[in-house]
Amino acid sequence: MRRLIPPLAAAVALTGVLTATSTTAATADPANKPAYRLECDGTGGPGSTCTVVATGKARNHRVEEFVTTVRTGEQVWARDTMYTRDGQVRSRPFTLPDGQVTVDVSLTSLPEKHVGTQLRLMAFNLFVGGTFDRKETTGENLAHMIDYINEVNPDVFFVVEGYGSGEKILDGLNAGRAEGDRYTGVRLTHPEDNSHNGDNLWLYTKLEVQKVYPRYADADIDSFNIGGARLGLPNGQHVHAFSLWTWHDGWAYGDTHNAAVENTHGLPRSKTDAQILEGDYLRRMAMGKAILEKAIPQFTENDGAPVLMGGDLNAQSHLDWSEQFANSPGHGGLVLPWPYTKQYTDHGFMDTFRYANADAGLYPGRTWSPFHGMGAIPGRIDYVFARGEDVRVLGSRADIRRLPRHQQTPLDPQYPWYSDHGSVVTDILIRGKGTGPNREIVFEEPGKGRHIWPPAPAGRRIPPAELKATASTFKPGIGDPKRAIDGDLTTDFHSDYPVVAPQPHTITVDLGRVRELSAVRFQPKLRTNMNGTILKGMVQVSDDGVTFRDVKAVEWGRLTAPNDVSLEGVSARYLRLRSDYGIGGASALAEILPYEKA
Repeated sequence: MRRLIPPLAAAVALTGVLTATSTTAATADPANKPAYRLECDGTGGPGSTCTVVATGKARNHRVEEFVTTVRTGEQVWARDTMYTRDGQVRSRPFTLPDGQVTVDVSLTSLPEKHVGTQLRLMAFNLFVGGTFDRKETTGENLAHMIDYINEVNPDVFFVVEGYGSGEKILDGLNAGRAEGDRYTGVRLTHPEDNSHNGDNLWLYTKLEVQKVYPRYADADIDSFNIGGARLGLPNGQHVHAFSLWTWHDGWAYGDTHNAAVENTHGLPRSKTDAQILEGDYLRRMAMGKAILEKAIPQFTENDGAPVLMGGDLNAQSHLDWSEQFANSPGHGGLVLPWPYTKQYTDHGFMDTFRYANADAGLYPGRTWSPFHGMGAIPGRIDYVFARGEDVRVLGSRADIRRLPRHQQTPLDPQYPWYSDHGSVVTDILIRGKGTGPNREIVFEEPGKGRHIWPPAPAGRRIPPAELKATASTFKPGIGDPKRAIDGDLTTDFHSDYPVVAPQPHTITVDLGRVRELSAVRFQPKLRTNMNGTILKGMVQVSDDGVTFRDVKAVEWGRLTAPNDVSLEGVSARYLRLRSDYGIGGASALAEILPYEKA
């Protein structure tokens, strides 16, 4: 059942705001004030899923631009920019927050041929040119990656870690394309700035490349970190486009991950908030200052044209780790005003993913790491930025899973995505001549990648003192199976290494006697290094420790949230997990927590 909430409903306060946009092509019509309503499911109270439905006057040969914003005070929870010829729009769904909610709706009328040009932007770190650090040698992953990029079909594609695959990507993108739909590829990293892997930054575009900017280098950055070009739009306007990479020293993801885990589980902090933020000052702050205050002004000559940038910053966003989202899944109560990404905001750039997906709890936008494991926090370290008075953000998403047609190949279990970084895909509109959006807008799936800690399973948890554990393989000492039943989340069972026995591996818990079980919780290790995290296996039980019977086949994500398995109706003395596949071919667990009927 859907409930329509009128503008003066007691649950929320809705305020309509008419914003007149003054451009030569736009008309602000005081008589064409938008009407709007909220449509919510359930009771319409906090936590409900709602949309804003806004209407204005449909007029011949005009396109209406609606901007809707949902906020509580200064905190923005949802934001949409939409275009229509029939005078009505519906926003994307959002979760109604607690508190006094305000909905702002603005409406601007535009001539139908002077709406603007839609562009699709994409940023992607390819992990050594699509080879997984030279470990994937068949070339199949790179071929799949090119197929995926073609499906996204970006107009401007910012590439990090091209590393020798640049020309292959260009050939793959252009194979079978019509002459007017072909890409130009620009290698931006100059040979003198190459790493041991070769060139780094590339830019691909369907737009006219009017000028490739010369190498920039100073004490903090060079063409390994930034490069770009001036691109012409079909309507005669132009944009400046830059690919970016900044340094990973002061590991923002790792330090934040550890702090969130420690806060969540009441463990001593290994670093204070201030010590975590210091990581931005090792190199990234100086690099950002050089990019934003030296390189960009030198390239663009501050001509007022839109500036588009994308790449891997190796940095967390101050927009994600604000007080507004401190209690969101995976945040562990942390408030971290990251200074590096704030530099971009202070210089007028929009973080397009967070602009389009304002609720960082509902839309974490994880890009790190679909290969190494997503860890305990939303690691968003890859970005598409845009700056300009005429830039409108239409939608954005982060991709972290292979296309369905690529999931049926032998690569998928080991490489569930084409790289160790997710990609960021953003649709924007640049106001000016043009008929406006001309293809379906990208959008993020609500809740994708959220890290939600489930409540404890039903029943009585069997105390660690009553348990014993054995394993078919383990690292003596630090990986002993008894570490999986010691009640300590900071210790792990781990299969033996550096020589790793072929899977399957098994770890078996002796419950001391036959018990009527209710459930078992398998807690992955809570570390940034998720090697050994079990992805596929079988839960088995036995009465005698010799003959085991299958209870439940399991498939789990590359996450650190616990995995619960119901054992309702099962009686046994021995509980076993057979690990058929784990990250890196290894097997690891922080805890096995069996529960019996109370």
